[in-house]
Amino acid sequence: MIIIKELKTIEDFKNIKKGDHLACEFNRDVHDFPKTYRFNVFKVSENKERTKEIILQKKNNIYFNYEMFVNGESNLESCFLIKQEPNK
Repeated sequence: MIIIKELKTIEDFKNIKKGDHLACEFNRDVHDFPKTYRFNVFKVSENKERTKEIILQKKNNIYFNYEMFVNGESNLESCFLIKQEPNK
């Protein structure tokens, strides 16, 4: 079973791990040359808790600051964690 959870709080983002999948919607275009988009699913490259940044892609420097997102000051419009429920 697939679990989809909207991320809204600092604590939600602190729990994100490298390799998690995030579905991100942005207010403005994100440039992943030669493509641009406003919605994409990313495999998390790194969670930098010290700077409160989620690195989505290192190659084209695609990231967001989750403290700014929580405060409504980010290009990120919404973010969802997509995870497979562990087998029981």
